Amino acid sequence: MSSVPTRLINVSHEVIGGEWDTISAEVLRQLPLRNLHWRSRSTNRPGIKTIQSLNVNFKPLASFDHKTQLTLLERPYLHLLFVLCDDNEVYRATIRSQIREWLDGIIARPNQEWLIVHVSSGRSASSKFYQRKGSVVDKIKADFNTGKKDRCVQVAQAASADDPTAWADFLIKMKEGVITTFDINVGLYEEDVRRADSQRQLEGWQYTTFFSQKEGLADCFETMNLLEEALIQYDELEASFFQSLKENHTAWFGKIGGLDPGDDALPLLSTENKPYRQLIALNSVTIFDFRIYLFARQADILFQLGRIAEVAKRGAFFISQFTRTLRENQATLGPNFLESWTYSACLNIADECTRRAAHSSVDKLTSDNFNAVRAELLDLARKQLDKIGIVAGHLPLEHPFSMSLNEITSDRPSNALPSNRDAVSRLDLLGAIGNQEQFDKLYIDLTNRAIQAYQSSARKRCSLKLHASLAALEDHRKHYSSAQKLYAPLPAHYVDTRWVKIESSLVARCSRLQESLDMPRDRLLSTLSLIRAGVEFESKDWNLDIPPSTVPAADLSKGERMKELAAELMQTVYKLSGLLSKDFAAIAFPIFSMKLASNRGEAAVDEDGMTIDLAITCLLPCPLKIDEARLKLSTVDGEVVWFTSETCNLSPGVTHVTLFCPTAMSGRLALELSQIRFSRIIFQYSHRPVSNRNLAPDPRNLPLTAQQPIIHFPRDPQALNVYTELPKIISLDQGRKAVFCIATGRNDLVKVALRIAVSPSDAFVDPLGARIIEGTATLTPTADEGSLVVENVSSSSVVKIEVPVGGNLSEPILEFSVVAEYYTSKRPTTRRVIRRMFEFPIALPLGVKVKEFFRKDCLFTLFEVSTGGVQALKIKTAELEAGDGVTVKPCRNSNAPTLSVFPLQDANFLFKVKTSRPDASRSLRLSFTYCSVDDEFLVKVKNAITATIVEDTPRDDWHWFEEGVTAEAHQATNMHQYGLNGTLSHLRFEPSAWQERVEEQFSSRPAQQSALLLLARIYERLANAPKAEDPDAWKTLTIPMQLPSVTIHNLVRLTPAVRRTEVGRPLAVEVSIRPMFNWSESPISEPIVLTYEVTGTFDDWLVSGRRRGEFVAEKDTETKVTLTLIPLRPGHLFLPSIAVNPAVFAGHINTGAQQETGGITVDVLPLVSRTAYTVDIPVHYVEPV
Repeated sequence: MSSVPTRLINVSHEVIGGEWDTISAEVLRQLPLRNLHWRSRSTNRPGIKTIQSLNVNFKPLASFDHKTQLTLLERPYLHLLFVLCDDNEVYRATIRSQIREWLDGIIARPNQEWLIVHVSSGRSASSKFYQRKGSVVDKIKADFNTGKKDRCVQVAQAASADDPTAWADFLIKMKEGVITTFDINVGLYEEDVRRADSQRQLEGWQYTTFFSQKEGLADCFETMNLLEEALIQYDELEASFFQSLKENHTAWFGKIGGLDPGDDALPLLSTENKPYRQLIALNSVTIFDFRIYLFARQADILFQLGRIAEVAKRGAFFISQFTRTLRENQATLGPNFLESWTYSACLNIADECTRRAAHSSVDKLTSDNFNAVRAELLDLARKQLDKIGIVAGHLPLEHPFSMSLNEITSDRPSNALPSNRDAVSRLDLLGAIGNQEQFDKLYIDLTNRAIQAYQSSARKRCSLKLHASLAALEDHRKHYSSAQKLYAPLPAHYVDTRWVKIESSLVARCSRLQESLDMPRDRLLSTLSLIRAGVEFESKDWNLDIPPSTVPAADLSKGERMKELAAELMQTVYKLSGLLSKDFAAIAFPIFSMKLASNRGEAAVDEDGMTIDLAITCLLPCPLKIDEARLKLSTVDGEVVWFTSETCNLSPGVTHVTLFCPTAMSGRLALELSQIRFSRIIFQYSHRPVSNRNLAPDPRNLPLTAQQPIIHFPRDPQALNVYTELPKIISLDQGRKAVFCIATGRNDLVKVALRIAVSPSDAFVDPLGARIIEGTATLTPTADEGSLVVENVSSSSVVKIEVPVGGNLSEPILEFSVVAEYYTSKRPTTRRVIRRMFEFPIALPLGVKVKEFFRKDCLFTLFEVSTGGVQALKIKTAELEAGDGVTVKPCRNSNAPTLSVFPLQDANFLFKVKTSRPDASRSLRLSFTYCSVDDEFLVKVKNAITATIVEDTPRDDWHWFEEGVTAEAHQATNMHQYGLNGTLSHLRFEPSAWQERVEEQFSSRPAQQSALLLLARIYERLANAPKAEDPDAWKTLTIPMQLPSVTIHNLVRLTPAVRRTEVGRPLAVEVSIRPMFNWSESPISEPIVLTYEVTGTFDDWLVSGRRRGEFVAEKDTETKVTLTLIPLRPGHLFLPSIAVNPAVFAGHINTGAQQETGGITVDVLPLVSRTAYTVDIPVHYVEPV
């Protein structure tokens, strides 16, 4: 017996005047019926329901037995009578009576819808066919239509299949008839259901009867493809069932059921397992069978609706709910029945839904939801294997397998069970119960299926749990290698999700396996993870729920147990990390946190270096010995320094540790990193602000602030220092040099190595040419990267090394990067490094222009000196040194005062040079003794500071006073004004301006007061400092020169005939040119042809005669030319000049002309008479056009 309806409505057919086969093809071609509209009479279903498609089952009228009581669903929804007759006479003779007989039989049955279809053969012309009056169809309508409803329709048998109108009237009438019958059936079913429900409280009421009536309504809806309405009926039946259970109306059910053979393995979604409807009708159905059938019917309708994910979701809920009922009756069901049934039901739903989903198209969201529920079903089935495995002895009663047990005792076999009851009928489960290998294979396969389903639904955490179950199975089977591979990646997934307890449990298992497999590095990582898991999020305590292995946990309190466990784990870490070949960094490990105890560092007392007080917080409950603590700090320029401590012991809580850096630093440094060395493990913590490039560390670590910790270091005046100076004497003919100074301070240096880098890259220093110009030491220059090694330098001394600089020196400033690596006699093995950046001026501080004026027996040389920048200069002396045979006489007195040169004001120095013999030396050296106003100012300030400190009490920190006062005084001084008057009377000591810096440098109050008093005396000395020049500020610049020369020096003389004349009156002038060869570097071997040309202001003179000409230059030969000059204006007019040049250009010949009469003037008087002249000017007449 089928338990489900055919889902086809029945329609009876009868043919008069022909056979069904002649029209069946055309009738069936109109199916299925589409777009049927039904409006329910019930207020519970407002609106119109649309049936998109409806299949019809045509059956002969004779197939419906009148003697058998048919249900509403089995009755025809419509009776069709097809009449094949086009002849009126035949219709009157036989057809009409046959129709009447058929109609009488139909009307005799209640609630029957019928329709007469006249099928025209179409042999007559269509134009006449539809226009004939009194046709057969008209007679049928006249004879059988009753009331206003038309129950007769005509179709053309030979109509084209493509003609949609041929059968349109038939389809409309047929749908109306079907809907009418359906509406009547629904009304009848609803009335029966309403009546049965109203009798619920009466004695003898049976739920099964109510169920059958309600299910009939659901079948009615299902047959009409109103699946949502059908599903509502079954959902209401389920709710009614639970209501009956609540009211204890279960007398109409028999036993719980589930005792039939194979009940544990029946397909949950099948309605064909048993004759469920018959059992319900006979009131002999069990709760077990009824619940399964009800759910199967709901699932079948959901499948028809395409809601596969909902089937799986409802199935998971149904199984979890129904198992509670079965567990209450587990004693009668038999051992492992509940597990077997749950296992079978989960797999049946998962497999059937997967099969159907593979043949349907769903969106991603629906697919993810289905995969999630499918994974839960598979996981629930796997849990049944956990229970079966524990009962069968294949699995231990421990985590994680024991998590699947609902109770401890009910899952074991009971003596009350019948001995002949075989509760489990599934072959795979029977094999798994009896054979461990089959169990393992079944368990692993099902777990992997569940893992894949969880991964497909993006439920990573659930899949990790199943991975842990597989790992536990491998561990229990003593497959340690595979178990370790499964355990190893799992703990990392629980760090970010803050499931610390799970993480620690997994790590502990993994560490135990790694110890068994002799995997020290992996065990080290696992032990570190286990220690980290002891710090819970937002907690400042360390706590692990794992007993120590060295001491029985029962003998210790919780605090002692934690202390012993922490010590054991850290000892393991120290031992295992010692086997590593290199250091291992543990970033942001939460058991430690470090912060600066103060924002101020201190200088070391008796050696170079700085100290920092660091507060280390240890969350471990045991004392811990660390190898060292380290801090990385950086300057604004990016220079990095490291502070380290010695081996120290950390107590639980906060421990203060002093760290030392052998490099002397000053200023503000930013804390970058902090580290703790524990054997080969480096616990490292970042103190940079959180950004895109510096992500936040482990959240269990102390939270980072948005501001990076800053620490201030005072300057150590006794530490080694390196700086540069300009040489006191700069000789341009000897190459440029730089002076590098090493101030040892308190240190007796064993060795100091200077590595000097120059920018731009094409400039260089020559270490092989270096020499010590001041101080005592041993210098060993090397050509390797500009290195200088200086050894055996005593304390409190300054060594100055002069180093040649070469290469491309076109840039005005060179940048020196100096790295000094030094070792002191106190700690000869401690490497100390300081780095300095210097800007070294290559451009000369002054500019010199030279002008030469040759004379007959001497040479005048003029030097124009200007500042090379914006600084004012002071020039004390300017000397021009000459060799043998050359005499130089300065025009400036040697006792003249110092000359100040400002940026917009030049200074001139004139020298007279004479040669006493032709072979005299031509080398000259121009030397300036100068200083910049800034240099003089700095020297004066430093000397005043030094003198004040010497008069007071000698101090080791005098460098701090020197730097601070110099900077403040320079900022408060107008250097241009100082260059004019040379006094510092404007300087005043302001205690408030110095208070903050003094407090930063000196920690004690007496030291601060002493420093302020000393500063006041320094300012007083500066204000009263005399104007006298300081010899330490002067430098010497030597410029090599050559004695100027000219091949031919011409003496030019213009002799006018008279010295007074009038405007316009011609004046005879004799021009005399006498060549001289005494300023030539080499003798002239042949005559040279020269040209002369009259030059000058032609606004004064009109020149007549040979203005331009040639002559041969010979020794002691004079060339004379007479010119006529006509003055053009009155006044004292200078005579024109004469330029002399070679007639033919030659690079080795240069000439000069000395105008001996350049200062002679001619008095030109205005005209005293006027003469008129008549000039005929021809006029040209042009006729107009």
